[in-house]
Order: sequence, then C-alpha cells, then structure tokens
Amino acid sequence: MKKTAQKIKFLEVKFWGVPLTTTLIVIVFLSVGAFLKNKNKQPVVQVPQETPSVVNPDIIPLPTPTYRSQNSIEAVLRVNQPRRGFEPTELSLKQISQMLWAAQGVVTDWGGRTVASSKSTFPLTVYLFANNVEKLEKGIYQYIPGERLPAHQLLPLKQGDFSDTLYDIVNQTPLKQPPAVVIITGNLKKMAEAYGGVAHDKEVYLEAGATAQNMYLQAESLKIGTIAISNFDKENVRLLLSIPQELDIIYLTPMGYIKE
Repeated sequence: MKKTAQKIKFLEVKFWGVPLTTTLIVIVFLSVGAFLKNKNKQPVVQVPQETPSVVNPDIIPLPTPTYRSQNSIEAVLRVNQPRRGFEPTELSLKQISQMLWAAQGVVTDWGGRTVASSKSTFPLTVYLFANNVEKLEKGIYQYIPGERLPAHQLLPLKQGDFSDTLYDIVNQTPLKQPPAVVIITGNLKKMAEAYGGVAHDKEVYLEAGATAQNMYLQAESLKIGTIAISNFDKENVRLLLSIPQELDIIYLTPMGYIKE
C-alpha cells in the first residue's frame, strides 16, 4: 500500500514536472529571442535641433566697467555740476564704457540696471554719438546693456560726422564739437503696456532723469563733465541720428574734458 502511494506521488510529480519544465524552457527561449531582436535593432535617437547662434560681426564689446574708484560718493556729490564747455580731446573707450554702464548697465542676475525701473519695464534705450572716441569710427551706436545677463556692447548704426549739423539744430554751446554725446530715449508705449494700457509717461521721464544723474556723478568721478539737454528740435535730431519713431528723445548729454 505504501509503495502504491509513493508510485502515485511520483507519477504526479512527473505529470506536473514535464509541462512546468517545458513552460520554463519556452519562457527562456522567448526572452533570449526578444533580447537578440532588440540588440540587433538600431535604437531611434531623438537628436535635439540646435538653434544656430547668430553673432553680429559688427557688435563691439566694451571694456569691463570699474566698480571702485578713489572718489567717495560724497566727494563727487560735492563737486557735481552740469558742465557747458568741453575740450575736443579724445575720450578713451574705457571712459565711454563707464559712462554707458552708469546710464543703463545690468547689475543684477535678473536683469536689474543701474537705474530702477517701474514694474521692471526698462523703457529706456541709450545711443552714443561718437565724435572723437578711441577705437570708434565717427557715427551713431546703440548701447546694448543685456537682458538677464550683462552684454555691455555697442551696435554700430550709422557712420558719419554729424557734429556740425547737430550743433546747428540744437544751437547750444555744449554741443559744439564734443567728443561724445549720449542720447537718452524712452518708449512711452512700453511703459503704458506695463500698466495695462494706461499711459504712465511720468515714470519714463523720472527714469531718464535718474539716468542723467548717474551720468553726472560718473563723469565727475572720471574727471570729465557732462550736461543733460532737453530743449531741442526732437524731430530734426531724430532724422539726423536715425532714432526710431517709437522712441521719445528725452536728453542729449554731451561729454568730455571740461573746458576751463
């Protein structure tokens, strides 16, 4: 009886063992086949489309601004005055770099500039008329401060000597052959858009005033001078200097070594 029971158990194991073994062999075979198939199959690689970087060969990098000087802010404030007469002596590119940085240079990692802007709109665009500046052809340049990161560059726009014509249009002594003139412009529409379509021109003009004040202080620190001129024929100046129509020309700021 005992032998009969053992025989039955053996047959049961044999009966179930055969299909189980077969099943395992089939699974292993299929797995190996799938592995070999995937191995031989070339994977599809998603190659990111690179956006070609466009570099304007005309862009002029400016010298890195200096953040320290031998002058305290109190000493500069004490002598700060508008200057109305300038020597025609050449200004260095370093001096121009420092003046443009003081006007609208990027100074934070989120794009903040040397002048605070309502709602971080930054509606001002600064141009340079180079008349006698080291390494620069005579003509009009746009200052490129940068967006989030500093760019601190000049973009040439229009070559030519416009000093005599500019003086004839404005007819003010500081514009009689200055080595350089910074043109401060503002986009009134851009500021209005920041306020939901409601005009806020005052904010643009206040920002331009702060920019001019920065330039006054920076000029005194560099031992040169400047003056902000606001009374002139804007349309004729716009035509001469090719300033875009959407920008309001707020100040002309000639600069140079002070004429005694």
